[in-house]
Amino acid sequence: MNKIIIVLFLLIFIVACGSNKTNIETGDNIREETESDNFVKDNIPRDLNFGGKKVSILYWEDVSRPEFFVGEIVGEIVNDAIYNRNLIVENRLGVELTFTGTPGNNANQANFVNYASQSVMSGSGEFDIFAAYSMVGATLAVNKLTQSLLDYEIIDFKMPWWPDSLINVAQIKDKLYFASGDISTNLINMMYCIFFNKNMLEDFKLESPYDYVLNGKWTIDKLIEMSAGVYGDLNGDNVKGEEDRFGYISQSVSFDNFYIASGLKLIERDEEGFPVFSADFRSEKVKTILDKICAWFYNTNDALAVHIQYPNYLQVFPTGRALFFMNYASTAETSLKNVDFLYGVLPVPKYDEVQEEYITMNAFPYTLYSISRDSRNAEAAAAVLECLASENYRSVTPALFEIAMKVKYSDENIDAQMFDIIKSGISFDLGRIFTASFNNLTWSMFRQSIVDNNTNWASTYASNEKTLQASLENILDAILSD
Repeated sequence: MNKIIIVLFLLIFIVACGSNKTNIETGDNIREETESDNFVKDNIPRDLNFGGKKVSILYWEDVSRPEFFVGEIVGEIVNDAIYNRNLIVENRLGVELTFTGTPGNNANQANFVNYASQSVMSGSGEFDIFAAYSMVGATLAVNKLTQSLLDYEIIDFKMPWWPDSLINVAQIKDKLYFASGDISTNLINMMYCIFFNKNMLEDFKLESPYDYVLNGKWTIDKLIEMSAGVYGDLNGDNVKGEEDRFGYISQSVSFDNFYIASGLKLIERDEEGFPVFSADFRSEKVKTILDKICAWFYNTNDALAVHIQYPNYLQVFPTGRALFFMNYASTAETSLKNVDFLYGVLPVPKYDEVQEEYITMNAFPYTLYSISRDSRNAEAAAAVLECLASENYRSVTPALFEIAMKVKYSDENIDAQMFDIIKSGISFDLGRIFTASFNNLTWSMFRQSIVDNNTNWASTYASNEKTLQASLENILDAILSD
């Protein structure tokens, strides 16, 4: 039965891609969308043609998963969708895409920034587009190496491939120096969610968390409640550790979710459009969350907080020894292919039932796209960004999200609904985007509070407030200065 479903979804995907009228691998004709496409059409003029101009892209080559280009068709659906997307973009716009890679992940941020800076300062116009690790994309803006995307009408930020949450929060005054969305496959890969073991759920006679999600009752309190009573000292050493069974497990990098998914902001925009620190930082709600999470991690055996070295902690959930596991969406593809139990996926829980929406935080390894300050082909580059995002929305995202995740690695359609909820809840915050310029305090204060079992949030924030404010002023001075 599962094989039949997979074949049907593959046929659906092929039909969706088939709106190209001819073989899209050859790029012979531009995409011809029809009213039956089930996708929103873009507004790129059909007669737009840049006459073979080269649009050069500097990208971070140590990205964990393909996003920018692949060398050939290999019969793997995401790989092939990326290959075809690039051909379609080149053919639609009359451009030639060229790609230059350099290390630029978390450990190599300085390398990418230096590479981009040397190019811009030389005035060579070598690169038109920077496709950078999220923290790096923000640093490029601080270093005035990029230009505002709002200057280019062809980039239509009202379209569904550009998340409202990014556009609403990422503008500084009337400028927007970077963007992400469907254009970055790793934005989908790096969505945080919660996986759960359906077999264990049945063993402990627990109600389905799917119902709680759909009824708006999937909250932090419900997660804590459902994880209770699952712990088992499997190795008999009377010590809580990674060889045991738990109701919940996550590593420290996941702790930030409890802040963001609760609807709390780091930075917001004032009435004039300038970024300011959110009043949420000083709210009693933060302490309430810390009280709950720290008590759960440190006063019970229900949850294992992985903030010290547990070399095998990633095997706890795949080997059937955890009910709930918070991690990236890509875990479905990388770690859960061959598990011998049924599992499902859920959004990160809300703060309470009053909160209307489930909010999804992304891990940092996704891409922010920007146009180089000295681009010689900026109009073409802007068109390429819009076209890449549009084509990803209708071909690469379905391949990655709907087929690879929903069909191959989920056992029933309700998980597809859960992934839709997770994706629709993607949220951005300038506090996280510019975290490098804040010396990472915007996330480390909350995360470290959980690591240290420290619930004195008022003191933690007060001791860092002046440093944070000074950093924000430096960011604005650098970006907005002539």
